[in-house]
Amino acid sequence: MFASSGIAEHASLHVAVRNAFRVASDGQREPLGCVFLFVSGERLAEQASAIRETLLELAPDVPFFGCSAESIVGTGREIEGQSAASVLLLGGLSRSPLIFPMECLKTPDGPTVLGFSDEALSDAREAGGLMVVGCPLTFSVDMLNDALEPERGQPIVPIIGGYCSSQNWGNPNLLFCNDSILTRGAVGLVLPPELKWKAIVSQGCSPIGEPMIVTSLDGNTITGLGGKPALPVLKDMIQRLPNREREMAIDALLIGRAITEYSETFSHGDFLIRNVQGIDPDCDGIEVTDRFQVGQTVRFHVRDAEGADADLHQLLAKMETETANSKAGLLFSCNGRGQRMFHSSNHDALAIDRFCPGLPLAGLFAAGEFAPVGNRNLTHGFTAVTAFVIEKT
Repeated sequence: MFASSGIAEHASLHVAVRNAFRVASDGQREPLGCVFLFVSGERLAEQASAIRETLLELAPDVPFFGCSAESIVGTGREIEGQSAASVLLLGGLSRSPLIFPMECLKTPDGPTVLGFSDEALSDAREAGGLMVVGCPLTFSVDMLNDALEPERGQPIVPIIGGYCSSQNWGNPNLLFCNDSILTRGAVGLVLPPELKWKAIVSQGCSPIGEPMIVTSLDGNTITGLGGKPALPVLKDMIQRLPNREREMAIDALLIGRAITEYSETFSHGDFLIRNVQGIDPDCDGIEVTDRFQVGQTVRFHVRDAEGADADLHQLLAKMETETANSKAGLLFSCNGRGQRMFHSSNHDALAIDRFCPGLPLAGLFAAGEFAPVGNRNLTHGFTAVTAFVIEKT
């Protein structure tokens, strides 16, 4: 098999797609089996038909998979907030990947997800994961997780991918599914039998203070921590922090809930990170962007460029042997990373390129990243999820 990638920017998005495809297809040796495509730019709805015509011209009868985003990723490069396209080609495969649309529906028996088959899920488990891109306005990956919940003791079907983020520009979210462009739902991809995924999850934040137990709630507002009013507990913790951490907490405070409550100690990587939206002085509460539960262990975090850099490099170094025979990679980096976090360009893409020089890479800045931790599928924030395409031996 072979893999190659290309990334290009242009005021005309379909020209950017054409240019990225030209770079990726330079030296192509085998029949093309799949095209991954990620795009960013303004007026996406107006350009969708032109993009589709360009795709059908460049790779007729070849399945496409991907979506739109506020920013995109390629080999060693991240293009933020511009009209651009990133293309990853896979070829020489025993068969093309299986690509299919999914949709959340309300039924008399409750919410459900339609579109996947038992055979596809079995193949996805063998391949180390089901890759998913979805529209956060019309699709719930949590609902998909519930639909795929295995019997007790059985392994999960890992879900890897992310939410589109082009709505951040006031655009619709475009989803590329075979020869169609969708504007709602999600798209799943199952690799052919000779390939598998190997994913790493790198967080973009560092813990502060100590773990605490949620003791009372009012909707999405935490009102009690450790049996005390939540807001005074938070204020006291911030006052006790070193100067640098105190400044980071004031600038961008986050909160993590424990991924599992069965740990005796909780450390970095043991928490699912969510935003702190604000405070409610009337109830001494802390407003968060998720539904927590009484009895959960939580810990406050801060967005930390130095910690995020070290974490990503340590994970890549640890996985260097396993990813040495990678053929390609897909990067789903939180849209809170990039220059917003690191104050320099191309951070995550360059980190991957240092450990896997020249690895064909494509991806996007996502509005939520999907990857399992342990035996649980989770939707992350402020993370970089890298999915390596590995040829089975």
